[in-house]
Amino acid sequence: MLEISIPSSIEYLPLVDTVCQAFCAWAGVPHEEADGISMAAVEAATNAVVHGNKCQRSKKMRAVFKKGFRKVAISIMDEGEGFDPKAVPDPTAEENLLKESGRGIFIMKQIMDGVEFEISTHTGTRITLSKNLPEAESGRVLAIDYGHKRLGLALSDELRIIAQPFGNIEEETPDVRITRIEKIIKDNVVSEVVVGLPLTLEGHVSRSASRVIGFAIDLNRRLDMPVTTWDERLSTKQSERILIEAGMRRKNRKGVVDAMAAAVFLQSYLDARKNK
Repeated sequence: MLEISIPSSIEYLPLVDTVCQAFCAWAGVPHEEADGISMAAVEAATNAVVHGNKCQRSKKMRAVFKKGFRKVAISIMDEGEGFDPKAVPDPTAEENLLKESGRGIFIMKQIMDGVEFEISTHTGTRITLSKNLPEAESGRVLAIDYGHKRLGLALSDELRIIAQPFGNIEEETPDVRITRIEKIIKDNVVSEVVVGLPLTLEGHVSRSASRVIGFAIDLNRRLDMPVTTWDERLSTKQSERILIEAGMRRKNRKGVVDAMAAAVFLQSYLDARKNK
């Protein structure tokens, strides 16, 4: 879950778009879907700031972003007096075509799968936007353990049951890295990419996790397939333990530990899918 709170001023609304785009990359939303979800979130936030809080900077607009399995939900809350969404004029009606009111709600409903309102004259209005995400039907899953100098890779089988290490991509420029990933995807019939997200032990987004999210955003913009992130806490330690138990010497573990870490969290991801 990700939460932000901003003053009720339109100058802060671009932050909603920036945070939503990063959230969508973290949640594995395809790039073309992410743009629409971000547009709906900004429309809801604009409604909260302008119509709910009347641009009173002392009042806050809160946004909560939640990631589920193949679903995302965004709640936008204001501290105003509330309103009746049924009373908003239909912007598609001929007499309202030149009016600006009502377009935001119409856009939200066109983009999102669910738009729900909770209105209170005491606590303000909550708009909850939800979007179901498509699931790849077939093909392998490629897992990437992100590192500044090395990317560890792992692949699933075609039935998405077992994860196996698939080597590394050594230090390269960002464009070269993505080009090599594109070739691996093409050569191995990959239909989904999972990037390991190094959360803290408490489950919070760390500074290193922020860099991973940025990498996932770049992938999401380049690849025509789902790119998601998955909790990789302790996967490196697990992979090192596996290699030690296998009798591999310390000097030889360095070259394979990242790919093994990718296989560890990929297996966790595949197992979670089977249990859904």
